[in-house]
Amino acid sequence: MSDVAASWCQRLSAVSDRFPASAVYGGRSFQEAVAAADELDARLLVISAGLGLIDASSNIPPYACTVLVGADDSVANRITSQFSIRGWWDALKGTSPFARSLISFVDEDQGLILAALSNAYLAMIADELAALPEPTLERVRLFTRTPVSRIAANLRPFVMPYDDRLDGPDSTLRGTRSDFASRALRHFVASGLTGSAREDAEAVQAAQSNWRMPAKFDRVRHDDAALLSMMRDHWDAAGGSSTRLLRIFRDELGIACEQSRFATLARQVRGEKA
Repeated sequence: MSDVAASWCQRLSAVSDRFPASAVYGGRSFQEAVAAADELDARLLVISAGLGLIDASSNIPPYACTVLVGADDSVANRITSQFSIRGWWDALKGTSPFARSLISFVDEDQGLILAALSNAYLAMIADELAALPEPTLERVRLFTRTPVSRIAANLRPFVMPYDDRLDGPDSTLRGTRSDFASRALRHFVASGLTGSAREDAEAVQAAQSNWRMPAKFDRVRHDDAALLSMMRDHWDAAGGSSTRLLRIFRDELGIACEQSRFATLARQVRGEKA
């Protein structure tokens, strides 16, 4: 992975066009994080699968890279050896000219460290979080859908216990699973919590205590022929992105499809469209 990371970073360094990171990233997940940072007048950091840990005010080249296996731009597609998210992150942060270490950022401020992280991105940064000195770790508040059992033991006390009620009928911040963590962070910021990790977790539990869970819907399963037909019908609406198309299938159409199977079928449709 180190060779791929070195080659990737050389290509990034050669790109002359640079833009503020805040202008490069989009989507609701990022916008909720921006809104929370603005409300707190706080520094916003980005955990980037292509650049490392960066400040959102940094000027960066446009790029396409993710660690999600099966996605169009997954770095896993370029790795011939066994791929691991943590292995890629270690190789990237040691090579990227844009990256800084987590400790170098958090040592510059003494406020809370609010981290909204999907499963994959928590896996990337977990070792750096877990290695923070205890007084610094006490300032961390984690927002994630990752099961607590899969989180390092010394990080578990700092996970804020948001659950599916955030998407229920009583929540004002409903959304999709892909933006769950940043919506939870936004709710936390709006609640103005400033206690210890235990006190903040109890306050989060209390805030959700009268919220109802969302209604559950069983996704419909289809054979390959039917899935291919629907992919062709919605391909343009997804902008030719299999990642967006998967979200349309799951969130809008209620269609069940295992991710690796979906990726294989999407490649076939992409070939037809080429």
